[in-house]
Amino acid sequence: MVTAIYPPDFRRSVWSLRRIKSDPLAFLEDLAGSPDDDIVPFSLAGRPAFLLKHPAAVEAVLVSQHDKFVKSYGLQRVRRLLGNGLLTAEGDAHRRQRNVVQPAFHRQALERYGEIMVRHAARARDRWQPHQTVEVSAEAGALTLAIVGETLFGADIESLSVEVRQALMVASDALDPLISLLAPARRVRPQRERLAAVIDDLIVRHQRSGGDRENLISLLLASQEAGPHTITDQTRDDALTVLLAGHDTIATALVWTWILLAQHPEAGARIEQEVDALLGSRLASSADVPALVFTRAVLSESLRLRPPAWVVARSATADLELGGIRIPAGSIVLISQYLMHRDRRFYSNPMAFDPDRWLDDRQAGRRKMAYFPFGAGPRSCIGEGFAWMEGVLLLATFAQRWRLKLMDLGEPIRPRPTITLRPPPGVRMVLHERAPL
Repeated sequence: MVTAIYPPDFRRSVWSLRRIKSDPLAFLEDLAGSPDDDIVPFSLAGRPAFLLKHPAAVEAVLVSQHDKFVKSYGLQRVRRLLGNGLLTAEGDAHRRQRNVVQPAFHRQALERYGEIMVRHAARARDRWQPHQTVEVSAEAGALTLAIVGETLFGADIESLSVEVRQALMVASDALDPLISLLAPARRVRPQRERLAAVIDDLIVRHQRSGGDRENLISLLLASQEAGPHTITDQTRDDALTVLLAGHDTIATALVWTWILLAQHPEAGARIEQEVDALLGSRLASSADVPALVFTRAVLSESLRLRPPAWVVARSATADLELGGIRIPAGSIVLISQYLMHRDRRFYSNPMAFDPDRWLDDRQAGRRKMAYFPFGAGPRSCIGEGFAWMEGVLLLATFAQRWRLKLMDLGEPIRPRPTITLRPPPGVRMVLHERAPL
């Protein structure tokens, strides 16, 4: 039997608006209500809305019935800034664009990227000094941006690093996935023009270099009907989307993992043991990733507790039923990795940092869609394999030489939800050099 559940009254809708704007994570936690509720109805900006909390409902929206949903109407705000790239395109346009760039993320390409990732990480690692204090978000952002610049754009981005990061930070702050459901798009033309200029510069650098013909930017240029020597809006939009997602997600994950390791030094010691036994003093390579089992488990646990992609919003295009609940056309559907990854129905002791949960039989019994840090279905993150490899290799490379310690372990570090779930700005860590092997 299908149950028609009508959203709460106007006062509840106003509460939702205020709560989202003041504290989005607290809003989601309050909305979640009883642990046994699989679907929670509410009202958002006068529209029926539903929070999905069960893997079966998540699978339906993202995978088996994905064609009955589009990205939420708040996406118009994003489109005005990023254009019609992979993040914002729908239907056939999205499929075409994804097919164009997919070869840049095939296994053979990832193997080539591994050496570049480690080279940049080792260079950053070797610039650090004992007892130096570093602002880890800035360090991680500069590193991952340099890696994306060389692997996917074939360009040395070092000279543009500060300018690019400032432009991308403006974009990220404008793209909060919940606030964008509520507020009209701001005037984003200046930010859009600034980002477009950065992308054009990167593309021109690539064209002049005559570099890798199989990287992402070469694939985009080759797919243009206008030919590879011009820069179309579509190429610019796709390149901008990948640049934003390709550096921000893993930079955020890397910082959270360093923070968690500082708070749980026993896990850091186990990474060091694994890295020392496998690598000794040599640099890692993509071939080492499968053997860095505990390092990946730590990254998996970091992505569970602090998923950079923390909420997904969709809009139903037709009346349908989920879990016995009628979802009217036009309804907003929210899915939160932040909530699902902490649900005690699917995780024992869910608030604990426990990398071993990924190494024992607890993983085998977990529902598939209870863990989806990179999304799922046709709109899952195209760079998931890239991100996993980069995260493991970067953690291993830095662990060979450094332990990072928080300046104040007693200070709470609260997540800051923007387009990704970031640490607060200004988190500083002290570098402690390990004895050489």
